[in-house]
Amino acid sequence: MSKQRFNESSKQNDPDFNLDEYLAEQSDQSQNPEQVEQEPESTSFTRNLILICAVSAASFLWYFDWSPRNAYNFFFADEITQTQQSGGINVQIPPINVQIPDINVDIPEITFGEGQSATSTLDMSFTDYMAELNELGYLDEFGSSSLSTLYNNNVPIEYIDGLGRIGALNDFGGSSIATLYTNQVPLEYIAKIEQEGMLNYFGGSSISTLYQNNIPFEYLSDLNDVGALDNFGGSSISTLYQNNVPTSYITRIKSEGMLDNFGGTSISTLYQNNIPFEYLQELNNAGVLDEFGGTSISTLYSNNVPASYITELAEQGLMNDFGSTSISRLYTNNIPISYLKTLDERGLLENMSSQSVVDAYRIDGQNN
Repeated sequence: MSKQRFNESSKQNDPDFNLDEYLAEQSDQSQNPEQVEQEPESTSFTRNLILICAVSAASFLWYFDWSPRNAYNFFFADEITQTQQSGGINVQIPPINVQIPDINVDIPEITFGEGQSATSTLDMSFTDYMAELNELGYLDEFGSSSLSTLYNNNVPIEYIDGLGRIGALNDFGGSSIATLYTNQVPLEYIAKIEQEGMLNYFGGSSISTLYQNNIPFEYLSDLNDVGALDNFGGSSISTLYQNNVPTSYITRIKSEGMLDNFGGTSISTLYQNNIPFEYLQELNNAGVLDEFGGTSISTLYSNNVPASYITELAEQGLMNDFGSTSISRLYTNNIPISYLKTLDERGLLENMSSQSVVDAYRIDGQNN
């Protein structure tokens, strides 16, 4: 300050001193410090403004998943759409063509006998139907369910009366009578079965099967004479007859005590494959006959598997491990029962197939 005052006083004593210039100079000096001080202020303001804009932009982009395109479309989507429309942009969207396979399920037709439908078409009400049965003395033969079945299946009063006249009404319920009538089994056929004393062996379904397959009464009578009729139903008897199995063959099976082991299909298979009774007898004597059906026995016999081999399997408790095809493979490949027993004792047999046993036996044989 003293220096400044000295300068000022010296200037004022100068003879060339110009007061106006001095005042102007002093005025410029007084303004310069303010400008210097304002410069940092201006720089700080700019920096803050840039920071605020950056934070705002980051927040804005964050809101639109950091996608500038999404942010742009938010404000200008309408413009873009209008521009595309006016510009004639044509975007081809391919048609969606999904091939759905046709569901084609064959539903079997439910066919009824002549004059039969799901509901009765008899020319009478259910009350009249019951009243007529009551007048004939048959109403007590049926329960409410049987009566409904007869009426809804259009079984005429005359058919029921015919069964009553031949003494067969007590052998059938409502469902059996409806089955007989639906399958158009004549009363004469039923009457003949009744006369032969065979009606108690069959129900409505079995009699209908016998009638539809044209099984002659002589065949039924022969089976009845040898006491084999109660071993078979209508389907089994039809199978035996259609495969030309003579009643003499069935008679011998029965006489050997083996009839309970087989049905109609198995007996037909044994007969068609010419399985000798001796082979059956050996299996029966060994107690293994009930382990096999007709097809299995035929497989064993056709592969020349002796009953003794099967008997030894049974004696060693190995029958449950193999079927007829496996036993045939073991025998054909000369697998001794002793080898099977060794595998069983070591806990290996239950996890092995017959082919695995054959392979193991060959490997062991090569190493010995």
